[in-house]
Amino acid sequence: MGTLPHILTLDLGTSACKATLFTRAGRVAAQAAIEYETAHPAPGWAEQDPEAWWQAAQAGVQRLPPALRGSVSAVGLSSHRGGVVPMDGDGRPLSRCIIWMDRRATAEVEALVRAFGRERLHRITGLVPDTEFSAGKLLWLRTHAPEVFRAARLYLQPRDYLYYRLTGAAATDYTLASRTMLFDLGRREWWDEGCAFVGVTPQHFPPVYPSANAPHRLSPAAGEALGLPPGTPVALGAGDRPCEVLGSGAAGGWIMVSTGTTTNVSAAVPGRPERVDPRVMCSLHAVDGMTVLEQGMAASGAILRWFRDTLLGGRRDYAALDALASDVPPGADGLLFLPFMMGARATRWNPAARGAWFGLTEAHRTGALVRSIMEGVAYELRACLDILGEMAVPVSGILAVGGGARSALWPRLFADVTEYPVRVPAQTDAASLGAMLLGAAATGTAGRVEEAARSINPVAAAIAPDPAAARRYREGYARYNRLYEALRPTFEDPP
Repeated sequence: MGTLPHILTLDLGTSACKATLFTRAGRVAAQAAIEYETAHPAPGWAEQDPEAWWQAAQAGVQRLPPALRGSVSAVGLSSHRGGVVPMDGDGRPLSRCIIWMDRRATAEVEALVRAFGRERLHRITGLVPDTEFSAGKLLWLRTHAPEVFRAARLYLQPRDYLYYRLTGAAATDYTLASRTMLFDLGRREWWDEGCAFVGVTPQHFPPVYPSANAPHRLSPAAGEALGLPPGTPVALGAGDRPCEVLGSGAAGGWIMVSTGTTTNVSAAVPGRPERVDPRVMCSLHAVDGMTVLEQGMAASGAILRWFRDTLLGGRRDYAALDALASDVPPGADGLLFLPFMMGARATRWNPAARGAWFGLTEAHRTGALVRSIMEGVAYELRACLDILGEMAVPVSGILAVGGGARSALWPRLFADVTEYPVRVPAQTDAASLGAMLLGAAATGTAGRVEEAARSINPVAAAIAPDPAAARRYREGYARYNRLYEALRPTFEDPP
């Protein structure tokens, strides 16, 4: 079966499930995406129905050509991370999944910090204490949904639930286990003390395997539902970010910068650095023996979408916004924007921070507003890279992926503001490609996945920093940081 020509990937994103058929050379043979809803039953809450994921996966695969579906040698998976699906003893969800962006567990995260200390939590789990991760969500269920908590026999993340529906077996990988804030990164096993505080045991989580393993195969029921051969190996794959790092080819000092709804900055490094800045998250990579140093902003592309839909009435597409911003010189005619409309995560970790324009005059037009938003994100990217430099992490340049990498302007801004070269790979949908590589590795046909990634996803564009623009942006970056520090006390004041 490992010689069949196609590999199917299923990528559970925050808004849609993307089903992709890849050739073994990494070419996309067919692709379909099915959206699902996120429920917001209260301010700051975000939930998804696990059954909607499965229905979207079925619909997406069924839209792929039947003739190609019959030639699938393996399935590889990717998904968003940190969500919690409580399962009963019969393998049914007890509630909707509390997904990564849900913010309801603030008090529970504070309780974890009081119990263990911020520094100790970071040292053991590698994570900056935050509501994104599973531990706070489990504590919230224990306090506010005790009937669900008592009935739960197993807790799955989104990819794990999809794996369960595909194979009928519970399994997870190290990349997702290390995003729970209940996993001991150094020992590579569940953290008993943290689990006990939350009120669970390691047995409440699936067995943990390397990302390139395929411990189980497609069940007859799932095969019939998807139109795929039962018995097809199902590789675990990894969380969306490690898959994206792998698929982009980021390694050897090249830092992956993924810009979509938000912007993520990830460095793949061997082993685990002895000193990790407390503002930087560290989790296990899909490649054995490596970790990912990760910094994530709260919003970037989402701000452009808000600007387009709210201030422009949805009348322009992103290419038009790009063109308007490109007509404005570096520095956006003196306009600065703080991109903290959903609070500040990396590097500042200030949930009270808010977006702000500074220097706005009647002379500014739409292009300056758009460019200031894009420059604000680039300034925050520079702050992330500065922290990596302080940690002595080698930085050779930026590999830009995600929807933002398809912008005509954003990669140029990243180069000029950070003063590092930027490369854009041929395939900017790097998460699905990473899942494909892990699926191929599970059948023993991929060789070293890092080398395979660089081979099948070569650089399509290279951008060097412009010296004149870089000088201008050095001054802008200093003003940007001064503006944040000046406004920081006002963020803390109650509205």
